[in-house]
Amino acid sequence: MHTYRLLFFVCLITSCFVAQAQSDKPIGGHFGVKVGASFTQIAISGSTVNIPKRGLQPHLGLMYRYRYNRYVVQPEVILSVRGGTFQQEQNGGTRSTTGVSYYYASIPLMLGYIPTEGLTLQAGPEFSYALNAGQTGGPGANSDLGIAVGAHYDFLDMLNKFSLHVRYIYGFTNVSPEATAAYYNRNLQVSLVYNLFPKKKK
Repeated sequence: MHTYRLLFFVCLITSCFVAQAQSDKPIGGHFGVKVGASFTQIAISGSTVNIPKRGLQPHLGLMYRYRYNRYVVQPEVILSVRGGTFQQEQNGGTRSTTGVSYYYASIPLMLGYIPTEGLTLQAGPEFSYALNAGQTGGPGANSDLGIAVGAHYDFLDMLNKFSLHVRYIYGFTNVSPEATAAYYNRNLQVSLVYNLFPKKKK
């Protein structure tokens, strides 16, 4: 947990000292590898003994980013853990805590606009498939449809191959294993991207 927090704060501090992106070609595309942490929680409605709390989980993925002037299309493939923790009231007023891990393979399709070089504002749908649906501690639905909104930031100088993604994902699908309650995924993702730029032709 401390490692992910340290990575997050290092990225934020570094972004204060860089002002432009190196990836300023008006037309072109490249691949990238991303890794990061997700602040996850389940939004619950209905009747249940579970009280949702936030959790911190990892994610890993690949992306392809294609830019045409100020517009960007960015499909991705991501493996992530979602869910969070649940607390339950016990006799005597105490509470017990259990972890909930939902494993997903996701395909977000991000559409972006570049208001200034280095910064891309993004939004798009995310389609997710649950790898442990129906299992103990897993979601009750095989798939999840959500909307992702966030920003892509490119670093400069010695960090010119790295980018930062900050994204919020709002799930619309009821993934509850309980008949009396509805569960919805809510995730804040922070990712560090290593860009695989094509080699320059001599």
